[in-house]
Amino acid sequence: MKKQIGIWLDTDKAVLISLTNGQESVKTINSDVEHRSRFPGEGKNYSRLGSMLVNPVKRATNRKKHQLHHYFDQIIKDLSGASSVYLIGPSNTKKLLAKEIKKHHPVEGIPIDLESADKMTDNQLLAKVKNYFKEHK
Repeated sequence: MKKQIGIWLDTDKAVLISLTNGQESVKTINSDVEHRSRFPGEGKNYSRLGSMLVNPVKRATNRKKHQLHHYFDQIIKDLSGASSVYLIGPSNTKKLLAKEIKKHHPVEGIPIDLESADKMTDNQLLAKVKNYFKEHK
């Protein structure tokens, strides 16, 4: 049984297309990754908390890193049994996911290909994934 998975992703959502023995399935995973959040009264890069200086940018960066890790774990759960993975997306998120997949033991050793692409409809994405796997048998 050959399971090929194409994933279009950015920081908002991931669309997973699985091709298994001629059957196709589409699944969408929404992320909880925050974008630039602003707080009331936000001003300087550093704020004083008693005698300490606190960097809220560093906190926000760490929070986003943990949210991305959780988002990638949700995606990697659906990659079990995959023979190859094709990652498509407009941002750097696909590269971060590829790095995370390579570190994850159950899906270690799967061939992963990356391609940059803008937003697509589900039908355009399905056609692109089918054509990719047809050309790369």
